Amino acid sequence: MSNLIFVATTGPGLQALEYARASGHKTTLLYAPAYDFCLTPGQRAEARRLADRCIEVDDPHDIGALVGAMRAAGIYVEGVDAVLSTVHACALPAADLARRLGVKGTSPDAITAARDKGACRRILDDRAIPNLRFAVVAGVAEAVAAATSIGFPVVVKPPGGFGAVLTAVARSQDDIEEHFTQIAARSGSLQRGVAEELDGRFLVEEMAVGPLFSIVVLGDGGALTPLVIVRRKSGRDNPILDLGSTMPCGLGACDERLLGDYAVQVCEALGLDFGLFHVEAVLTEGGPRLIEVNPRMAGGAVPDLVRAATDRDLFATLVDLHTGAAGPAVPFPAERGASHSFITSADDRAVSAGLSPDWFEAIRPRLHSGWTDITPGTRLRGMGGELDVRGMVRVVAATPAAAEDLCERLLSEIGGLLGIRPTPVATFEARR
Repeated sequence: MSNLIFVATTGPGLQALEYARASGHKTTLLYAPAYDFCLTPGQRAEARRLADRCIEVDDPHDIGALVGAMRAAGIYVEGVDAVLSTVHACALPAADLARRLGVKGTSPDAITAARDKGACRRILDDRAIPNLRFAVVAGVAEAVAAATSIGFPVVVKPPGGFGAVLTAVARSQDDIEEHFTQIAARSGSLQRGVAEELDGRFLVEEMAVGPLFSIVVLGDGGALTPLVIVRRKSGRDNPILDLGSTMPCGLGACDERLLGDYAVQVCEALGLDFGLFHVEAVLTEGGPRLIEVNPRMAGGAVPDLVRAATDRDLFATLVDLHTGAAGPAVPFPAERGASHSFITSADDRAVSAGLSPDWFEAIRPRLHSGWTDITPGTRLRGMGGELDVRGMVRVVAATPAAAEDLCERLLSEIGGLLGIRPTPVATFEARR
């Protein structure tokens, strides 16, 4: 039995708490209200039920305060065996707390480098690892100059942050100027846990052309192993939009190895050697190009997709790794095709007040899993990022293509029921 500290949690991350409890470990949840947007009210209650102890903390980044709160709650901090987190913004506090308590964890320096997308790209350039052209800027004038030098189209995004917040594709100077106008209008309405990731700088980078993939890399303090490769569904009209995922990824063995080796190379360059890491890369005609490195396990719907396709549990793998078990040394084999698509609207739209309140229950029997918070009269915002997702449908089938086809038909049906136009998905074509 181990004594585990969880620094906050996401909704999907409750599965890690649940697995730890079922495995006989003692768990303490450091609950941070700043990240309430990561859970529904029901999930917040479930987190408190699953944890043996729950301590509310205001700022997880204040490590001294965390240790003080734990001591005040009667926790023998010298007896803590592991510190982990499934929340993007809490990966660094978890690593800092692990270092303070003298337990194994991800390097805080590596996490800091990975989370700053500009610093990450500089490290890749220094190591001669294939990379996108980029510049870090402080305002619209610098952004226009950088984009002109790099060549349009470019992607403009914060060096920190997640969920494509304040991120846009710019195809002209006018697009950049409009994006910075939108940034000024939206910044004040961001949740505290999102806003604290931003520092006023922006990254202007070459837009990678090709399909997007997520590579989950496991580091056990020695070897790095690419456990799974998931193909992401991107927007047809806006390629930065995340609209779902499919596994197996649809690539041949050579391209899978190419992506896996690239993800490992990136993690090695950053010093990410212990934990589960989520590397996003586009497979361009010239080979893989990094989009970003999340120095924590894949979030959102990816872990459940992996379990649907492989019968393997990434949350269990994370807990086992932190409690001393040897990590898997080979990729997870897919047992079946699995795909999920997010329920989004391509434009601002209000759902009919006459919609049946249990409309989703008629669809649920055809799903592997899914959810929605759309009710009669719900006002939907046109898809601009992760925060505009209002549901998800996931299916399994004999092949990934069959699963994707079923997802597409379900989204079309849902669009008809709700009176919305689902955000169009880009077509995937495997490299020849």
